[in-house]
Amino acid sequence: MNELELQAGRGGMILENNPVLVQLLGLSPVLGVSTTITSGAGLGVATFFVCVFSCLTVSLLKNSIPHKWRLVWYMLILAGYTTIVETIGQLYFYPLYLKLGVYLPLICCNVAILIRMETVAAKSNWPAATVDATKNGLGILIALFLFAAVREALVSGTFFANWQLLLPASNEIATAASNLDDTRLFQFANTQAGAFILLGMLIALFNSLTQTTNSAAAAEAEEVVPAKRARVTGRLSKE
Repeated sequence: MNELELQAGRGGMILENNPVLVQLLGLSPVLGVSTTITSGAGLGVATFFVCVFSCLTVSLLKNSIPHKWRLVWYMLILAGYTTIVETIGQLYFYPLYLKLGVYLPLICCNVAILIRMETVAAKSNWPAATVDATKNGLGILIALFLFAAVREALVSGTFFANWQLLLPASNEIATAASNLDDTRLFQFANTQAGAFILLGMLIALFNSLTQTTNSAAAAEAEEVVPAKRARVTGRLSKE
């Protein structure tokens, strides 16, 4: 087992072992669609559902999937659920679907989901696989939300603008809502280089907070407990 599989196999997927902020997996969609909270949350929710149902399916079919062809089956399962999510987006969230662009169908290539299918879902019963996939999906959603919130605040000076795009609505209403604010404050945060730098700063801050919390917990665990003096009574026997 390589280092990536060891890291991915650890618990605490939501915060301590976040797929994006700690494992650094699936960074392409995070950088590509995180310009607003709406787009980040939209892709995060879509990724969450694909992750949960894909891992659940692999767990249920683990005894029927040939080991030699398991990666092919994993990709087919991922692609199937991604297609379902993409179709729902086209039917009911078309403006948001256009905003997400190519990153919505590319969920089927998300290595963070593929690793959970390989390391956990294929070796666990369906309740355990579902719980693990839920944590993994929530970790991706939280990372997308946080990073998108920072970029939206820096670029547009807004928070959760155009939230109507997350609701099923007609094309005309949602398209009008998506053009309400075109303000650009800190334009550098809207570029690819700015996104990389901001993500690096967010990861550094997250790791610093995590290390501080872990150090405090370790210090409490290692506190020296004073030894109690044992009182021994009795008589010494002479031989």
